[in-house]
Amino acid sequence: MTTLSSAPQTPSVGSLGSSTGNGQAGSGGGAASGRAKLKSVSETKSWHSRATRYIAILAVLGAWQATGAFLAPVFLSTPTRSIVAFYDLMVNGTLPKAVGSSLLILAMGIVCSGFFGITLGTIMGRIQFLERALDPLVTFGNATPSIALLPLMEVWFGQGKLSAVIFIFIIGFWQMVVNTLAGMRVVRIGYRDVGVAFGMSKWEQTFRIYLPATQPFIFAGSRIALAQCTVGMILAGQELGQGGLGGIVNTYGTYFQTDNLIATIGTTCALALAMFTALRVLQDTKFRWIRATSAGRRGANSK
Repeated sequence: MTTLSSAPQTPSVGSLGSSTGNGQAGSGGGAASGRAKLKSVSETKSWHSRATRYIAILAVLGAWQATGAFLAPVFLSTPTRSIVAFYDLMVNGTLPKAVGSSLLILAMGIVCSGFFGITLGTIMGRIQFLERALDPLVTFGNATPSIALLPLMEVWFGQGKLSAVIFIFIIGFWQMVVNTLAGMRVVRIGYRDVGVAFGMSKWEQTFRIYLPATQPFIFAGSRIALAQCTVGMILAGQELGQGGLGGIVNTYGTYFQTDNLIATIGTTCALALAMFTALRVLQDTKFRWIRATSAGRRGANSK
């Protein structure tokens, strides 16, 4: 009579390795499949987002074009008329000349406001006595409506490029001071003892710790200053000498040349977007750590 053994059978090493390998392969395959699905979902959402933007832009342009059927061109020129006007202004040289003149004034004002604003904000952030003494003046200057300074610029410096440059400088100066000082205050709280621990002098700490750590605030101030200085460029062209983009905007509005007016306004918007993009590219290429740390903070806050 044959009997069956009841002793448990020990699995061989080969069978264990095979089952472990199969488990690892299965988990690896599952992880790869999950990543592929997440990537596919992300790409689908990105495509839907872009499609929504394009559809919205086309809808606005279509509605704008349809206004030509019941509105006189003097009230609102259609996109097609504005494109034709833009082409004419480019061919006859009116728009390139105005853009070049305005860019020169804007660049001079922004560069000067950035240099002096960052310098004063840094000094105030490192010397607390000056911070307490100058803080009311900075607050007053930042709160003053910029358009109220136009008559003063005309009285003090006359009509021309000098008054326009100084006007743009004043607009951007206060923004750069305020944002640089805000960055210095944050760094002063978080990194006060780092430079002391490494035996750095006060001004070594300024250039090796404070200014590098303040760069996100400086870039934020630069974006705000750029937007406000672009508006100041148009105002200066309208009021101080009738030159540049602001000058031709004023002229076309006076003579109800709506197609030329919209073409010029569109050019100004495109110019501002190009400058914002250039500033973002500079930050992402030369100061990559700013975006990386900001992304890290956003990810930590979302968890």
